[in-house]
Amino acid sequence: MALGILLLAGCSADAGAPTPGPSASGSQNGSAADDARPVLAPGTTAASGSFVGSGDVMGSVVVRVNDAGIFELVVDDLVVSDSAAVQFTLTADALSPEERCLDSDWRFGLGQADAGHDPAAQLVFPIGGSDGIGQGDLSFIREVVVTRAASGGAVDKSCPIPIVSHATLTWDTPDLRPGLSVADSGATTGAMGTVSLDSDNKPIAYTVAQGDTLAAVAERFGIALDDLFYLNPRRSPNPEDAQAFTGEMLNLSRENR
Repeated sequence: MALGILLLAGCSADAGAPTPGPSASGSQNGSAADDARPVLAPGTTAASGSFVGSGDVMGSVVVRVNDAGIFELVVDDLVVSDSAAVQFTLTADALSPEERCLDSDWRFGLGQADAGHDPAAQLVFPIGGSDGIGQGDLSFIREVVVTRAASGGAVDKSCPIPIVSHATLTWDTPDLRPGLSVADSGATTGAMGTVSLDSDNKPIAYTVAQGDTLAAVAERFGIALDDLFYLNPRRSPNPEDAQAFTGEMLNLSRENR
């Protein structure tokens, strides 16, 4: 069983990449109080889905909480038409049924089913616990993607990661961060960037200015630094990087997480 590997695309420091501003404290200053947060009990099914596509892959998936409190992906009744080895990857992008190439800025590799997999054998892959990716709320993950396992052959540069099938996840969890509300108190030292508003004039995004720190940005919007990380699980290369990057757009909307 392979442990999950976080793969974040687009992390190279090219000319268009944001430049680092001063670093915030490495600790999560003002960490959000968690005593009122729901805790998913062991055995809870948090999400489910079924594979779609050409019929090359059939089966179903669930994300559940195991006895140790760890989220895990469970694959049942997996049938691969040609009995080849396949790889499972989580992505935060929503995919259409016809999608054929995985081109995501956030993906999490789990492991593979070996060639000749027995459909009666359940596959279980650990994802992470309450202190893991997404600050313990995985509902930003949209799809479980099936690709061919690496064979060592030449890679098609036009479609480096061909999709064999994918399963859209339907989440059934309570609000795991109740009371999280964002309100702009106005520009202040360390949080001088631009705010984007929705049709109700509520802040939904923030563009980091030179000299900003994440701690100051969080304070400007009345939330803990941990909440800011929670709202931005797709930050690259590390969602909990304490640096604010000039030009970086931070999400402030729970719906757009």
